Amino acid sequence: MTLDSLIADAAEELLEWYQNNPEETEPHDRIFELADAHTPIYYSELLRLAAENNSLALDVPECGPAFDGKPTPINIIAGNCFEAIEAGLWQAWQELIDEEDDDDAD
Repeated sequence: MTLDSLIADAAEELLEWYQNNPEETEPHDRIFELADAHTPIYYSELLRLAAENNSLALDVPECGPAFDGKPTPINIIAGNCFEAIEAGLWQAWQELIDEEDDDDAD
């Protein structure tokens, strides 16, 4: 498991959700749910991700530390994982919208 694979899996679910709900134009709740669902909760997984991507342990998450909000290393790593997955989902959403716009223009 890598951060990229977590983002890719979440983006795949977002695409599936969009295909099943084409009338949806407001993805905020779904993106939040997917980012939350794909953020690891086990210490070993979080520490492995941080070992591969030091910024997960070094950056201060904008949303604050995860879980109970205490600034422990695990909570900071989880918060940064959540934010990275959420950012990847917003990028995937924008790509979906851009594709739709391109299809409509043709």
